[in-house]
Amino acid sequence: MNEKSNRLADPKTWSDYHRVCFVQELGQKAPVRPARRMHKSPRNKGKEAISVMQYLENNKEFLEAYVVDSIPVEELEQWLVKKTRNLKSNEQWNNNKMTNCKQKFMSLIRKLQEIGDEHSLINEIAYFVSNTVGADAYRVFKLYPDHVNFVQYFTNTAPGVNTENGSNLERAGPEEVELVLKVARRGATLRLSKNDIDIFPDSPKELLQKFGIDETQGLNHVLYQPILNAAGKTVYVIEMWRSNNQFDKRDEEMSTNFVIWNSLTLHYCNLYLDKTRERNMADFLLEVVKAIFEEMVSLDQLIKRILEFAQRLVNADRASLFLVDYRNSELVSTVFDLQFEAGHERDMEKKEIRMPIDRGIAGHVAQSGETMNIPDAYSDYRFNRDVDEVTGYKTSSILCMPVKVEGKVIGVVQMVNKRNSKYFDHEDEVAFEMFSTVFGLALHHARLYDKIMRKEQKYRVTLEILSYHNTCRENEVQEILNSNIKVNINMDDFYLDPYKIDDFQKCKAVLAMFDDLFGLSNFDKTSVTRFVLTVRKNYRRVPYHNFDHGWSVAHSMYVMLKNDKNKRFDYKMRLALFVACLCHDLDHRGYTNQYLNETASPLAAMYTTSPLEHHHFNITVKILQQDGHYIFSHLSSEDYKDILRYIKYCILATDLVQFFTNLKKMKDIVNSGDSRKQGFDWAATEHRNLAMAISMTAADLSASAKPWDIQIKTVKVIFEEFYEQGDKERAAGKTPIADMMDRNKPEEQPPSQVGFLSQICVPCYEILHKILPSTEPMYKMVLKNLSNWKSLADSRSDSRKQSEDSQSLNDDTLKSVSDSELDDYIIDDKPEVLPDDQNAVVVEEVDTAVMNDNGGKIERTLQSLRSDSTSWEEEQNDKASKASEIWEAVPTEDFLADDEGVVIA
Repeated sequence: MNEKSNRLADPKTWSDYHRVCFVQELGQKAPVRPARRMHKSPRNKGKEAISVMQYLENNKEFLEAYVVDSIPVEELEQWLVKKTRNLKSNEQWNNNKMTNCKQKFMSLIRKLQEIGDEHSLINEIAYFVSNTVGADAYRVFKLYPDHVNFVQYFTNTAPGVNTENGSNLERAGPEEVELVLKVARRGATLRLSKNDIDIFPDSPKELLQKFGIDETQGLNHVLYQPILNAAGKTVYVIEMWRSNNQFDKRDEEMSTNFVIWNSLTLHYCNLYLDKTRERNMADFLLEVVKAIFEEMVSLDQLIKRILEFAQRLVNADRASLFLVDYRNSELVSTVFDLQFEAGHERDMEKKEIRMPIDRGIAGHVAQSGETMNIPDAYSDYRFNRDVDEVTGYKTSSILCMPVKVEGKVIGVVQMVNKRNSKYFDHEDEVAFEMFSTVFGLALHHARLYDKIMRKEQKYRVTLEILSYHNTCRENEVQEILNSNIKVNINMDDFYLDPYKIDDFQKCKAVLAMFDDLFGLSNFDKTSVTRFVLTVRKNYRRVPYHNFDHGWSVAHSMYVMLKNDKNKRFDYKMRLALFVACLCHDLDHRGYTNQYLNETASPLAAMYTTSPLEHHHFNITVKILQQDGHYIFSHLSSEDYKDILRYIKYCILATDLVQFFTNLKKMKDIVNSGDSRKQGFDWAATEHRNLAMAISMTAADLSASAKPWDIQIKTVKVIFEEFYEQGDKERAAGKTPIADMMDRNKPEEQPPSQVGFLSQICVPCYEILHKILPSTEPMYKMVLKNLSNWKSLADSRSDSRKQSEDSQSLNDDTLKSVSDSELDDYIIDDKPEVLPDDQNAVVVEEVDTAVMNDNGGKIERTLQSLRSDSTSWEEEQNDKASKASEIWEAVPTEDFLADDEGVVIA
């Protein structure tokens, strides 16, 4: 024997079976072999065939030697021809299958709009895959990557089945999903035959019945085909069965290729469905928002309407909404157990149901803030069966979701029994979560709207009451109109004593001044009378800022306007100036703007600057809007708007913070050293506006330009009002301003008045005297009063050293200043008044030597007056930090005016 024969004869190379074959071929006597059974089971035959193939696969050198040495060349050529033909046949088969896959892929893409949902598409794919590989039966399992052990299968799969809303799903048992989960984890196909393994899954009886397969024949071969999503996770597994002919590698390749192509279809289907759902949800939410605004008037109707939308969204049979009452730890429902009735309007009986917040599924959701999707309500221990027992209604599934606003649960929506399925799915949760955001906002704003409407009714009643008590009586109007008593007072006098005139005479005097300036016959006399009397009634009874002060300011403006022979202000300006003076402190509370800001008053919160002055103007507009009080009825709409704008400008100008700005501007104009500038020009709008503002301040401060006896009376009531504010500041733990607000330091009054007159009043009347020379009496008297206060301050300073006892304000304690001495303070060069046909007034700078800072007290007084000019940000920070200290909310009235002075209806 040659070397190759020796190698082949080596017993280590051969199995027992092949060793016998080789020995016989070499002509040797075969060794005696143990007897074998003649009849072998098919399973044993299959195992022998597999063992032979495995041996040849593992011993290719032996196979090569056997073929080369023992197989004739002719036979090898025949084998090669067969092999070539098979390769060509397989290539053609693969090409055909690829073409078929592509065609089916394009067909499914075109049918996406008709298919409508993912489940129906999976049904289509499974049907064509099973037909392609020649399966006798099939079913589809649905997996959830986030819940690895939860597997469902479609119960209504059948050849050609395509449902509009998807297929029904049932949960698969543990014995059914073992191989399915194995395939899902591997993400690859698996084919099995009953003859190949000892443990083979039982034939599903429902498939035998559904596909008409004989139970005796059974299902003996299975192929599992996974379908992966874009993230590479298995989401479906197709289980395909055959009774005869086991699945081979070609079937596996065919199934895999087909599924790869149709996985793309599934991906595009999901994209299409997502976009469709988004568009439908957008349309749905738009419809909801429209309905919300239509039903905003009634909270109950809005809740009912929104619940109807929610039922449509998740296809629920019944719905309820519970609002959370945290005060009583209860859930409150006025819309409970709303039943679905397609195409019917449902009347809702308003009935309030209350239940403890710790009871039932709704209570659990309200407390936890988490969504609950319960497929079987009776299996959940939190479910309250009492309602079902009373109504006879069977609750199967529940979708319960919290309604949140700013992270706080304000309500709970409960959907009961999905109408086209056994329970609510994840898509229902996602859709309803989006809807709940709009629901929450709608509910929140509806509750706010409902609260506002209720408060508005309260405010209307309150305003009606206030209007009744703040409006003059008709008998008072008739008493003024029918009175024949004449006011025998010289009204054309800057030094008129307002304390000698009673309220009745003051009202008659206002009508007389109004008639003298504007002609009462041009107005409705009854309306003007009613307006004046109501203005009087809307002044509070505070020590200083009362009707006496308002009348005195109006009288001072009357004297200024009457003595302005050139009538430098036009008709609308003069009318606005007089009305603004009469109304400039309406409803004054006796506190400064600074105090309102520091105590976070609601009045201060309404405006960033000058809260009191804005309020005075708004009260003025309110009075004008009342029946029978509109005194400008004879004017056009445009003229009325102009006058209203002037009135607002004039009233705001009485804020001393505004005065400092206006004074600086006016000084720059009047005392300009630039020869190219004309100086103050009455024809210039800006100059006239500044003149109006300075005139308002002068009229407001006219008590300082009254004779000394009147000045003393006024200062007493002013300081009484200051002291009342100081008492409140001290009660709140703050230190009142020593020289103004502290009643324990009355000796500070004279120095305070020296600072006030020298730094505010004298500059005001000085500049006013330059542009309106007829106001010289006011300028002279304020200088005289300043001198008197200086004398009193000096005498108080000397007496303080001798005694700590405070002195009362008395004429006897003052050093009188004669008129001749006062003339020394007035310059000899009077301002040159140009002829009437010229508008410009050229004035020279007046040197007032009487200004004295009187130590540091004047500066402290100015600081207190200027303290309101803090930045807007500082005001807001102060308000925010003190908002909870003192004040209660007050209604925002509907008679406010905007920044342009136009009344807001």
